[in-house]
Amino acid sequence: MSAFTYRFPHDRDKWESIYKNYYQLLCHFAYGYLGNHALSEDIVQGILVKLWQEKVQFDDEAHLKHYLYKSVKNRCLNEVNTSIIRDKITQKLSAAAESEENDLFHHIVRTELYGRILQAIDALPNKTAAVFKLAYLEQKSNPEIAELLSLSINTVKVHKNNAKKQLRTALKDLYPLLFLLLHKLQ
Repeated sequence: MSAFTYRFPHDRDKWESIYKNYYQLLCHFAYGYLGNHALSEDIVQGILVKLWQEKVQFDDEAHLKHYLYKSVKNRCLNEVNTSIIRDKITQKLSAAAESEENDLFHHIVRTELYGRILQAIDALPNKTAAVFKLAYLEQKSNPEIAELLSLSINTVKVHKNNAKKQLRTALKDLYPLLFLLLHKLQ
């Protein structure tokens, strides 16, 4: 067996590392099922708290990832079945039953791709990353960003342009994958 073993609830550092590395990815993954940010965050937090409280052991990171994604998927599906939007989501899942595994694979790939993009954003200088997140992830306007970060509107524009240039370079190897995924969605 690998030396990569997680044992909970006694290893706080590993749990915090998992929380840091997977929380946002899992929220994005859950959002794909629910279409609700707050509910997605609640589900992911519940799974991570359960991971902390229960005695769970993983032999490697692939086993951990499988557990996390499967747990989020199952919890989301349970939520969908008990929520007001059950009928809408159930119809969507029924229509796609023949290609469920393929859709799940594409959903995971999109989530992992989103994770790579978030990593590239986190590698940007602090102000540039903050401006980019506010502009493109939270869809704030330039004046709103300028006010929030105490910057001029021109400085916000410069940070946005710098972020786009740096991300274009950092993510150039993902362009073919993005094209394939976007093409499949149409």
